[in-house]
Amino acid sequence: MIRMLFVFCLISVFSIASPITVKPSYSIDVDGNVVEFVRKNSTLYVATDAGKLEIYDWKKNRLLEKIKFNTIHDFMGDPIAPKVFGVDVNSNGDTLIIMVQDEGGERILYKYKDKKLTKLLDKSAHIQMREARFVDNDHILIASMSNELILFQISTSKILYKNKLSLSTFSDFQLNEDNSKVASTCESGIVYVVDTKTGKVLKTLEGGNKDNVFKVDYKNSYVLACGQDRKAVLYGVKRDSLTIYPTQFLVYAGALNKDATLSAFGINEQNDIGIYDNILKSIKYKLVGQQSTLNTIVFIDDKTLISSSDDNHILIWRIP
Repeated sequence: MIRMLFVFCLISVFSIASPITVKPSYSIDVDGNVVEFVRKNSTLYVATDAGKLEIYDWKKNRLLEKIKFNTIHDFMGDPIAPKVFGVDVNSNGDTLIIMVQDEGGERILYKYKDKKLTKLLDKSAHIQMREARFVDNDHILIASMSNELILFQISTSKILYKNKLSLSTFSDFQLNEDNSKVASTCESGIVYVVDTKTGKVLKTLEGGNKDNVFKVDYKNSYVLACGQDRKAVLYGVKRDSLTIYPTQFLVYAGALNKDATLSAFGINEQNDIGIYDNILKSIKYKLVGQQSTLNTIVFIDDKTLISSSDDNHILIWRIP
C-alpha cells in the first residue's frame, strides 16, 4: 500500500463570499425515475427504473430512442418493470453496455449494437455485478458488490483478471480520460487507483472520507470523492494533495471539469449543487432547482452542466 503525504486544506462551504445562484436552463423529462446517465457528445443515454433505457439529444431536448426490457417478477410473483442499473457507451459511440435487473435480484449485462440486444453476463457467471464500463471496444471493467474489479473480454467472453481490492463493499468507480486507470471506492472511504490493463493497485488515497463514498470522478490526475460523512474530498494523485470541502448534508454526487479546476457536488439537504474553484478553494456558484436526491452530475464544459436525481427530471445548467 502506498501512503500519501497530504497537503491538507479544509474549506468551509460558506466561509467565502456568497456564491452566485443559478437556476436550470431547461429540463428533460423521462419516463420513470433516472438511475444514472452517461453522455457522448450531444447524446444522453439514460437508465431508468421503469424498464427502459432512453436516448436523447440533450441540445435539442429530443427523444431519439427507447429500449424497453421484458418484465420480471417481484417476490410476490407479480410482474414489474426491471430497473436499469447502468449504461455505458464505447468510444466509437456505436455500442452500449446496459446492466438490467433480472429475476430474483440478479443482474444481466447486455451489449446493444445495431438495434440488437446480446446477453454478455447473467447469474450463471456468479458475479454480483454493480457497475460496468468500457475500457476499450473489446474490454469491459466490472465491479462486484464484494469489491472485486473484473476485466471481461467481449470477443472471447472470458474474464482476464479478478482483483479483490478490500473486504469493504464496493461503492463506485470512474475511469480516467484514456481509460488506463480507474479510481474505485468503497464503504471504508478509501479510494484505490488501479491499472485497468493489469488490475494492479497503483496508489491508495485515504485520509479524507471516513465513511462510505457514494461517487467518484477522475480527471487530469485528480480524484473527487463524495461521501456519506458530509465531505467532498479532492485528491491530487500526482501531487499527493488533499482538499476537504465540508457540506451540510450527505454528498451523493459530484463531478470535475476537464482540467479539474472546478468541482461540482451536492452541498445541502435541498439538493443544491455547489461549484467550487479548486485553485482558490472557494465556492463560485450555487445551482438551485433539483427536486430529489442527486445521483449524477456531468460537466459538459466550464459553463454547462447536466444533473439528475431520483425523479424523472434531467436538468441542464448554464453558468453565467
